[in-house]
Amino acid sequence: MARVIELEISDQVHPARLQHVIQDALADPRRLERLTIQTTEEEPEAIYAILQGGYGKDYLGAGLRNLLKVETMGSIGDYGFAATSDCECAVQGNVGDFFGHSQISGTLLVMGSAGHGFSAMAQGGLSVVLGDSLDRPGASLRGAAVLVRGNVGAEAGFRMRSGILVIGGDAGPNLGHQLTGGRIYIRGQADSMTPDIEECRLREPDRLILSLLLMKAGLKASAIKEFRVYRSPAEL
Repeated sequence: MARVIELEISDQVHPARLQHVIQDALADPRRLERLTIQTTEEEPEAIYAILQGGYGKDYLGAGLRNLLKVETMGSIGDYGFAATSDCECAVQGNVGDFFGHSQISGTLLVMGSAGHGFSAMAQGGLSVVLGDSLDRPGASLRGAAVLVRGNVGAEAGFRMRSGILVIGGDAGPNLGHQLTGGRIYIRGQADSMTPDIEECRLREPDRLILSLLLMKAGLKASAIKEFRVYRSPAEL
């Protein structure tokens, strides 16, 4: 049966050791206080972790792997869920700087807003923030898909190498600064754009990609026609 864990993050446990804490809890629940383990018939062998007490903590969930679903109740600090793989993680609040940094695979969802460098250097998977993001979301992106439903700050897509950055609102100055690969989709306006990107025609493959990503972010597919796409002039 699938295992559902409700876990209180204490000050004695380093947030980056969450993987070990969960594994220890499964091996011997008596080791931890305020821990509940339930089972469900759905998705055998799966693990669901519901975290309490992570408010403001840096590095929470960093390096998590092979967990089906992790949900954090409340806002968290910097570098949350960095370098995760094969996880579906959700934060019921805001996140600090560099959330999802170097993500390898899986899905990250932020119900609030994000700080600087949202999903910087992410290699794979999908990261979604339903609110706004500060400067440089998707910086040095290396293959992942990043979606910000609201507005973003300066230099969104800074030094992108590959991947997709979707902006559902407006962008600050220097959109796509030093971008060399990948695509930026934007629905609103940018304060300024750099010569490192050029607008190109929204083609059918772009529409398919956008429709899937917008669906995951809870946006209507009809909004696709309001987006523009930008790439490196070298790729046109």
